[in-house]
Amino acid sequence: MNQLPVAVIAENSPQRALFVAPDAELEEVLELLLADKTRKSVFLLDEEARLSGVVNMKELLIWGWLHLGLLNVPFTLSERKLRRLARAQVVADLQIPNSKSMVISVAQSVEDALDTLLLSNQDAVAVVDENGRVINDLHIDDLLTYALQEAKGANYA
Repeated sequence: MNQLPVAVIAENSPQRALFVAPDAELEEVLELLLADKTRKSVFLLDEEARLSGVVNMKELLIWGWLHLGLLNVPFTLSERKLRRLARAQVVADLQIPNSKSMVISVAQSVEDALDTLLLSNQDAVAVVDENGRVINDLHIDDLLTYALQEAKGANYA
């Protein structure tokens, strides 16, 4: 991949993260997420639109099953995790530890974005402006689309 700035891809990519406040109630967030099938992740934003965390989507879905009485799932949960999920009330309770740093600047390259995604072990990162405010999300499939078009000689922009 070349040194194309992430801004080019971010401008052409649809926003697929659901942006919510850290104190949003989990039931409300789950309803918003399920109401819009284009949403693929949940990012927590502070009052200044800066990333304060990324929600663990698997835990959010397990929380939903647990609170809907549908926890008869084909995998086991540790007692610690089950207790944590049972106590969760707001979306920040399910954020990934240290996920506040899962960002990439619009000025960074596509190569940097791919490195960030691979290191984070997630499918998406927040794209931030020069002030650290989230302006979009960048998903691994956005980068794959770009790479495919580059390989075919197409111009992404």
